[in-house]
Amino acid sequence: MRIIIEENYEDMSRTAASIVKDYVSNHPACVLGCATGTTPIGMYQGLVEAHREGKLDFSETRFFNLDEYCGLDPSNDQSYTYFMKEHLFDHINVRPEHIHLPDGMAGDIEAACRRYDAEIERSGGIDLQVVGIGINGHIGFNEPGDCFYPDTHKIALHESTIRANARFFSSIEDVPTEAITMGIRPILQSKMLLFLANGESKIDAVYGALRGPISPRLPASILQLHPNVVAVIDRSAAKRL
Repeated sequence: MRIIIEENYEDMSRTAASIVKDYVSNHPACVLGCATGTTPIGMYQGLVEAHREGKLDFSETRFFNLDEYCGLDPSNDQSYTYFMKEHLFDHINVRPEHIHLPDGMAGDIEAACRRYDAEIERSGGIDLQVVGIGINGHIGFNEPGDCFYPDTHKIALHESTIRANARFFSSIEDVPTEAITMGIRPILQSKMLLFLANGESKIDAVYGALRGPISPRLPASILQLHPNVVAVIDRSAAKRL
């Protein structure tokens, strides 16, 4: 595992964008796994800027998102479909058929999860997977529990996750309590994994993920088993490392 500690969020985002830019430039038809939340926004801004400057072509790149809320229409401004369009997809030359997100509005969620895994497999798996980390150590919406779930699945969100996400909604009662998340298997099977974290609220989670014992109680700790991880962390999140 390669760990890069940057001084602040801006430097972290710049470094992360540079890593993704280099990968896509060298592998234009790659499969890129995307994360949401505030952490990767700066990275996406860097990718959009590179595209606008004519330095990055996404016409052959395929995208798979880690997760989506259950019960939020894609047009809802808090859905992750909306998030990805706002911060990346609407500003680059991605083909609509190359965009894949879990279907949180599916009538049969289990069938939708199976379809999502099958689509990942048909695409040859994830080449570069971007992940952030929650304050409770989750990756995607793989929440702390008694075991690691290998496949895409519906998950009940932990109270800590709901509280953390309440800042994006009018009230905590509006935060969805369930989500669909990519499982651990396709994340670990990715050819390269880019781990991002910033802020003092992530100090313990980052330490547990990168230096603690591997346990489903801190799902991100399983990333220690991946053979090709680059962790880009700002100094405030890296204080225990």
